[in-house]
Amino acid sequence: MYQVFIDEHSIFIGEQRKSNQQFDSIFELNEPYVEDLSFVVDWLFKEKESVQHIFLNSKNAESLWLLFQGQFTLISAAGGKVRNPKGQLLFIYRLGKWDLPKGKMEAGETPEQSAVREVEEECGITNLSIGERLSNTYHIYAQKDKLFLKTTFWFRMDYSGNEQLVPQKEEAIEKAVWVDPSNLSEQLSNTYNSLAGIISENR
Repeated sequence: MYQVFIDEHSIFIGEQRKSNQQFDSIFELNEPYVEDLSFVVDWLFKEKESVQHIFLNSKNAESLWLLFQGQFTLISAAGGKVRNPKGQLLFIYRLGKWDLPKGKMEAGETPEQSAVREVEEECGITNLSIGERLSNTYHIYAQKDKLFLKTTFWFRMDYSGNEQLVPQKEEAIEKAVWVDPSNLSEQLSNTYNSLAGIISENR
């Protein structure tokens, strides 16, 4: 099942909602047509107070996902969940939220190359080794009357150096810090819903 975020709201795309999934304020649509998809996205942007989650169900979830993506301009990004030799995790603070270092992929880059480059640029460190791939995250945003669907590829990374963190100010990053994984309450209480699962995953 795919989960796509619009701010703090979600669109789920899959075969069906599991009976044990409990959500408040939901709307479900089975086997939607392509016309339904654009309506649903527009509706959620306008009616955020009346619905929290939308479920789009289909027996062919992958085909539905491809149809859904066709409603947007697609953007790809990559980032890292970075751990240092002390076991601490790397966070950045940008635009009033705690975040993990990430950024848009450049032409010709693989997700792995992009993820390493973005961590290096946003936090001023090198000596990174990339590990296993984590879950992708998806979110929708509007810009200049266009709708964008951003896919972010996430990777575990290990950092072996002792460089001082240098936040990339030109990217509006105010702070870059190492945080002990047993003390993430501040970060989890003030981050994006789409990131909470990545942060919490196998701490």
